[in-house]
Amino acid sequence: MDRLLFVAPLFLLPVLTLAQDTTQVALTVDPGRVLHQVDERIYGHFLEHIYHSVNGGLWGEMVWNRSFEDGPGVGGWQVRGNAVSQQGAGTNLRLSFGDADWKDYDYTLEARKTGGNEGFLLLFRVAGDDDFYWLNFGGWSNTRHALERGIKGGGRWGVIKDLGPGSIETGRWYRIRLRCEGRHLQAWLDDRLVLDFTDDQKAHLSGRVGVGTWATQAEYRNFKVTRLDGRVLFSGLPPIDNTGAFGARFWSIYGTGEVVADSDRPLNSSVSVRLAAERGECGIQQQPFSLRENVTYRGSVWARGSSSLGLVLRLRNGTKTLAQVNLGRPSAEWREFPFEFLAPETVDAATLQVGLLGRGRVWVDQVSLMGDEAAATGGYRPDLLKAVADLRPPVIRWPGGCFAEYYRWKDALGPQSQRRSYPVSIWDDVDVNSFGVDEFVQMCRKVGAEPLIVINTGRHDSTTPQAQYVQEACDWIDYCNGPATSKWGKVRTANGHPEPYNVRLWEIDNETWNLGAERYVELVKTFAPALRKTDPKVQILVCGGSGTNPAGNNDWNAKVLKGCGELFDYLSIHHYENPDRYADGPRVYENLFRKLGEMIAASPNPKVQVFVSEWNAQSTDWRTGLYCGGLLNAFERCGDVVTMGSPALWLRHVSATAWDNALINFDQGTWFPAPNYVVMKLWRDHFAPDLIAVEGGPQSPLNVAATATPDSRTVYLKCVNPTPQIATVVVTLKPPYSVRSAALELVSPGDLKARNNLVLSHKVTTAGAPTTVAGRVVVFTMPALSAGVLTLQAP
Repeated sequence: MDRLLFVAPLFLLPVLTLAQDTTQVALTVDPGRVLHQVDERIYGHFLEHIYHSVNGGLWGEMVWNRSFEDGPGVGGWQVRGNAVSQQGAGTNLRLSFGDADWKDYDYTLEARKTGGNEGFLLLFRVAGDDDFYWLNFGGWSNTRHALERGIKGGGRWGVIKDLGPGSIETGRWYRIRLRCEGRHLQAWLDDRLVLDFTDDQKAHLSGRVGVGTWATQAEYRNFKVTRLDGRVLFSGLPPIDNTGAFGARFWSIYGTGEVVADSDRPLNSSVSVRLAAERGECGIQQQPFSLRENVTYRGSVWARGSSSLGLVLRLRNGTKTLAQVNLGRPSAEWREFPFEFLAPETVDAATLQVGLLGRGRVWVDQVSLMGDEAAATGGYRPDLLKAVADLRPPVIRWPGGCFAEYYRWKDALGPQSQRRSYPVSIWDDVDVNSFGVDEFVQMCRKVGAEPLIVINTGRHDSTTPQAQYVQEACDWIDYCNGPATSKWGKVRTANGHPEPYNVRLWEIDNETWNLGAERYVELVKTFAPALRKTDPKVQILVCGGSGTNPAGNNDWNAKVLKGCGELFDYLSIHHYENPDRYADGPRVYENLFRKLGEMIAASPNPKVQVFVSEWNAQSTDWRTGLYCGGLLNAFERCGDVVTMGSPALWLRHVSATAWDNALINFDQGTWFPAPNYVVMKLWRDHFAPDLIAVEGGPQSPLNVAATATPDSRTVYLKCVNPTPQIATVVVTLKPPYSVRSAALELVSPGDLKARNNLVLSHKVTTAGAPTTVAGRVVVFTMPALSAGVLTLQAP
C-alpha cells in the first residue's frame, strides 16, 4: 500500500456527537502485521439429506416418495395373527394406546425382534409425543438397555437411567413386565429385574402405554395392563387405525377401486403400488407441483399387470386438466412408460395423477418427473443450485450427518429406476437415492467446491462383519479416485465418468460419541490404514467433541489425539448454539478453539487441523445472523487452528417438522435466504487470506476481525454489534498505510425477531451505509444489533 502522503489535521475529522445509547469504539488496524493465514474453507458447507434438502429439493426430481417406500404401507403397524407387527425400517415408530388418566399399573407383554439393528421400545405414561417414558432394550446399535424420558420443551428425550450393556436376539420371544407406582418404576426382562428406579420431581405420573421400534422390525403379543389393586385395564391387541391403509406418504387415492402397497415382486427395494378396479378409474395422486408456462416436463412410470384400457397420467390445476398422456397397456413384466408434456400455464400447486382405466390389476413403481430447466443443469433445481453457487462454497461435506451413518453408497449408482432406497426413515423421508456420489461430485464441480465424503463404518449394523464396511469404504475411494481400469473405476466409467473424481477428504463416520473414545480409536485404527492403502493421497478426518463444555470435549479429543492422532489429518467437531447466546456464544466457542489448539500442539500429531463440521444457532431469525457473523470472525481469528467449517442445516423444505435453522429455505417453487445465509454470503464475498492485527477490538463491545489481500491494498473489517447500543467506530490505519476509499455494507434489520419468509424474502438483507474518510482514519456507524463489512482500498 502507498505511503501516507497527507495526514488529516484533527479539525477535518467529523465531530462525533454521542447519544446516551451510543458508544464510541476506536480501532487501530495494522495491514503490515499479518498474524496468520486464513483458509477459505472455513466458508464451507454441509449437504445432508435432511428434510428434503436433496430428495425433493436441490435435486430436480419433482416426485416425492416415487417408489412408495415411505409410509405405513411399508411395514406399518399391522395385526398379524395374534400379534401386532412393525416391519418397516424407520426410526422412532410408536404405537400408543389406553387412557391418558392411567396412573399406577402393571404392564406386561411379549416381544420378538424379527430384524434390524436394535431391540424393543416399551412406552408407558405417555401423555403426548414429547411427554413419555420408554424402556429402550437393545438400543445404541443393540449394545445397551436404558430408561429414557421425554419432556415437552426439554429438547430431545434422553437417558435418565442407564441399565448397562445388553442386546436383543433376533427370532426369540422375550417376556417384559413394567410396574409404575408414583415415581417408583420397576421393570423385568424374562423375569430378571433390570430397573428399580425412583424418578425426580419431573416424573410423569399418568399416561397411556405402548410399544415402538427404532430401525428394527418387531412383533408384540399378549398385552395386559392391570391396576395395582388387580383391576384389568386392558387385555388383548391394541387397536390400529387402518384408515387409508395404502399409506404411502405424500400420495393419496382417487377414483374407485383398490389401492394397496404390495411387496410382491416390486421393481426394486421393498414395495410397489397395486391398483385394481372393475370399471371407471382408480389411481394415486400427489401435489403440489410448481409448473412454469412453456416448460417441457418429462418423466416415466414403471408398471406391470393387465388393464383393459391401460394407464393414464394427468396434470391438473384444481378441476382443470392441464395435460393428459395415455401411457398404454402394461404386460406381465415390468416396463417403463415414458411421457412428456408442455405446461400450458404457470401453476404453483398442480396435482399429478397416475391411474388405471377400466378393468384391470396393475402394479406401479418409480414415478418420476423433471422439468427441462432442471435437466439442463444436469438434474439440479436451477434456483436452488444458484442459491448454493452464490455462497461460493470452497468445500462441501456429504452425505451426513446422521444420514451418513446408515448410508450405503452403492444403492445410489446407475439408472435412477434401479436405485434402492435408503434403509431407514429419517428426517421426514425415506430417501430414494436420486442423488448419489456421481450427482454430488458433479454438483461440486459446478459450484467450484471440493467434495468431502463421510463414510458409514457399520456401527449401527450388528449383523454385518466390520470387514465388509471397511471394504465398502475402500471401494468407494476406488470408485471416486481409481483409474478407469480399476475394479470400481470401471463401474464409474460405465456410469459415464471415465476421469477420476480425485476426492481427497474422507471422514470416518459421524457423531460416534456413543461408542466411547476408546472404541472409536480402535475403529479409526481399522479404517484409516485401509483407506490410505487404497489411495495414499487421501486426507482423513475423524470425529471430535461436541458443544463448548471444555471438560467433555477435552476428554474425548485428548483420547482420540493420543490414541490415533498419527493416523488422521483433521479433527471434526460440532456445536449447535442457543440463539439467545448470539453475543457471547461465539466467544465461548473461540475459547475452546484456543484450548484445542494447545492440546493439538502437545499431541503426537501437532499438524492436526480442526474442522468445525456442524455449527449453527437454532433459529432463522436475526439472532442466527448475529451469531453467524460472530462465529465466522472467530474462525478467522483462530485460522491457525480452524481451517474448515460447515454450518448445518444448509437446505430445508419449509414442510420440515423440526430444525428451523437452515440457510436456504424453500417450497416446491421458490426459496428465501435466512439471516445466516445473508451474513455468510457477505462475509464470504469479502474473504482475504491474511489475518491482520487489530488493536482495541477485544476491549470493545464489538466482535471484529480484519483481513487483507496479500498485497495489503484491500482491507476488510468484519464487524458484529450484538449490543442494543449504536456504536460509532473510528478506524485508524497504522502508518504507512492510508485509505483511498471506504465502503460499508450492513445487515441491520433492527429487531432480533426479524426474519425472511417465502413472501417477504428480503426483509433481512444487505444495504450500503455511509462512511467518512480522512487520510488514514475512517469513521462509520454500526447500528444496534447489526453486522457489516467495511472495505478499505489503498490509494
